[in-house]
Amino acid sequence: MYQIHRKFYQIQGIDETDYSQKAYDRKEKLRIYGKLVSEGCSQKTALEAIKISRATYYRWKRSYQLFGLAGLEDESRSPNNPRKTAWTRKDERLVLKVRKKFKLWGKYKIAAILSREYRINLSASTVGRIISKFIKKGEIKPVSFYFGIKIKKRRVFNGHAQRWEYGMKAREPGELLQMDHATIKLGCGKNVKHFKAICPITKLVAEKAYTNATSTLAEDFLKHAQEHLPFGIKSIQVDGGSEFMGDFEEACRRKNIPLYVLPPRRPQFNAHVERGNGTAKYEFYYQCDFPPVLSIVNQCLQKFVEFYNTYRPHQSLQYKTPMEHYKLLMEEKRKKESRVKLALLATEAKIKIKTHISLS
Repeated sequence: MYQIHRKFYQIQGIDETDYSQKAYDRKEKLRIYGKLVSEGCSQKTALEAIKISRATYYRWKRSYQLFGLAGLEDESRSPNNPRKTAWTRKDERLVLKVRKKFKLWGKYKIAAILSREYRINLSASTVGRIISKFIKKGEIKPVSFYFGIKIKKRRVFNGHAQRWEYGMKAREPGELLQMDHATIKLGCGKNVKHFKAICPITKLVAEKAYTNATSTLAEDFLKHAQEHLPFGIKSIQVDGGSEFMGDFEEACRRKNIPLYVLPPRRPQFNAHVERGNGTAKYEFYYQCDFPPVLSIVNQCLQKFVEFYNTYRPHQSLQYKTPMEHYKLLMEEKRKKESRVKLALLATEAKIKIKTHISLS
């Protein structure tokens, strides 16, 4: 039985699809662009106002004309012709038989037995896929089960926190603020929990040391970051650590700050804060000799943060300081907003003149 692609529901007049917020946002941008241009605004100014490129606008416009809201959804990246299994039912039964007999054997040993005793040549990868299939069905247990190793369940996002999506990037200061904590050993042998937040656009940081890493202390650090960063926090991305659950997640919900959680074992997506942890470790903690008193550590740490934000040159910022870079960005933003405002005022003036001429 063939299934109608959702893009054709609009054409058939039976559209009952629940569209994403992204599709509605794109439709609204198309409407705003059309209104600005109809009132005499230039294409360049209108595109700057809705913050998309010319190519993106025409692509969205054509998709919307052809398919309606469905055309504004992100396309599926799954292949049109998915790969078919390269083994038979007989192969599956033999793999299952050997695996049930030797519960701790892996795909390589089972592939060798199939080749030696049954004259069936299956690659270890194919045997592994068959084993995975039966594990998902519950017909056999993974090897970790017999060693008493608990397999971590995938986190269910049913609260305020949402799963981070591949391709998400910050576009202005305060977006996708990267937060993390690191355990650092002081010269006296005691450990501190170093919490850090860094803006991937400006490289401005907020840092504070604690004796423990709990969600309550992470909530306190969120308040600290809001007080010390010169911009509002628009969204946050964190790893899946327990310190960023509970009270921290609830605080983000109350403050209406979107919270995104990275996939497990993917520190490269939090590269700015991971690199910043190393900077704090080697340029501050390993260079300073202070008593192991948390208040003194934090007092010295805040001086280092001020030095980091306002004096230390950054290679990625063309050797400007984070604060200098932030001020330049704000100045460029003000100039851009001023240009758009002047263009809109000029457009309104033209409309009034045309109306006055037509009435007279």
